[in-house]
Amino acid sequence: MKMLKKGTTVLFVMIMAVMLVACGDKEESKTFSLSQNGVDSKLTYTYKGDKVTKQTAENTMLYTSMGIKTKEEAEKMLKETSEKFQNIEGLKESIEYKDDKAIETLEVDYTKISSEDLKKLPGMASTGDVSKGISMKESEKMLKSQGFKEVEK
Repeated sequence: MKMLKKGTTVLFVMIMAVMLVACGDKEESKTFSLSQNGVDSKLTYTYKGDKVTKQTAENTMLYTSMGIKTKEEAEKMLKETSEKFQNIEGLKESIEYKDDKAIETLEVDYTKISSEDLKKLPGMASTGDVSKGISMKESEKMLKSQGFKEVEK
């Protein structure tokens, strides 16, 4: 009887542990946008609790805002910067060239990218120790101070 009671207690504790994990922070996302100087930026943050796990940026740049006229000029201008984003674990970057604009897509997986690689990237702004994680609350505060508006779902 004592053995059955112990087994039931252990089973109950295991079920409760599974339920707590299942009820833990669910993954959510927030999107922010900014149009400035001929560049439209849309940033989507995926997070659990206050910890950002992924950030996706889509930047649409008009050639006229870059002082150029053609797709070929844009490719030449952006090639060097784009190369700095290649072959880094946890990072995907690509640029699609249209007749009048370039569309850059950049995805950062914070669960895979190293803090050293993150610090080296051009245009990546952060405060504090990124190796401890990126705060969604602090990111939102920083974006809003720069003029970004949250896009309602």
